[in-house]
Amino acid sequence: MPEGNRILIVTKSRYLGDTIVAVPAMRALATRYPQAHITLLSNPAAGELLRGCPYVHEYLSRPVAARRRVDLEMWRVLRRKGYDMAVLFNRSLSSAVLAFMARIPQRVGFDTEGRGFLLTQRVPYQPPKHEILHLLEVAEACGAPAQGTYMELWVAPEEREAIRDRLTKEGVDLNAPILLVQPGANDAYVKRWRAEGFIWVAQQLQKEYGFQIIILGANNEQDVAEQVSSSFKDGALNMVGRTSLREALALLAEVDLLLGNDTGMMHAAVAFGTPTVAIFAPHKFQRWAHNHGCHRALTVPLPEGVRPTQELIHQHLYAVKEEDVLQAAREVLKVKPPRSGMA
Repeated sequence: MPEGNRILIVTKSRYLGDTIVAVPAMRALATRYPQAHITLLSNPAAGELLRGCPYVHEYLSRPVAARRRVDLEMWRVLRRKGYDMAVLFNRSLSSAVLAFMARIPQRVGFDTEGRGFLLTQRVPYQPPKHEILHLLEVAEACGAPAQGTYMELWVAPEEREAIRDRLTKEGVDLNAPILLVQPGANDAYVKRWRAEGFIWVAQQLQKEYGFQIIILGANNEQDVAEQVSSSFKDGALNMVGRTSLREALALLAEVDLLLGNDTGMMHAAVAFGTPTVAIFAPHKFQRWAHNHGCHRALTVPLPEGVRPTQELIHQHLYAVKEEDVLQAAREVLKVKPPRSGMA
């Protein structure tokens, strides 16, 4: 693979989690090509998400809405910038067309959606391998060997101090352990575990460890957040819809445990090394779950050979047992114990 002076990386535009899991592959590229100028084309919030990242020098937005109009404008922008290599971490035909129309000479990506003829280097996509390993294979095809599989995110000291100040004003004791619960999720029917399950597990953890409870999520998750927060007689701090992206990241870096669904915030917590327990739909588990160190993921697998319909996925998601989630939380807290203040 020729040396790349200007490298374009493309990740999925819809979910921030797709960008977080691509960080190990970005690290590999930046290490292999230390003199290259690296641009990330992704979700409009990617620049905020990766603030402080040493592997990316420039951010371009590719909104999901109005994709055709945006792409017509974008390929002209990319052509003017004169990229030497396009690294397509997403799997869409449109991104390969974009790189081709921008006349980027080296185009590396997964051989999916019939786009292989547009690529100069094709990489097979072979589920159920974990997504991080898939993306590292694309980097390897660019001549960039893996520099570890761990994810990273960055928050500045002043951001952490600001969230600490805010928590203190909200009545949180920073000397006592904090449990962050994220009971909501996008695509709720196939990604959101039972609210009563989160309530029971959080209540047990509060009894055992003296946790203070904070609820996190997007503004459209207020319904389940209110259901969970109202179940705690001593109160839970409901911060759903009340944090910016950067504030949410700083919060994830400060708490002792995240209990939640398969979300971008779960991937962010893993990147910070915050203990996590996540409930996954069975068809997402092998590609996206984190089961190592102070991170545990739970699912109920589908029978082998059965087609994963939405109804079946929902049934298996709801079949995850509260007792198993509680035990997983105990395990990660042994690996990385919470701060003092146990009841």
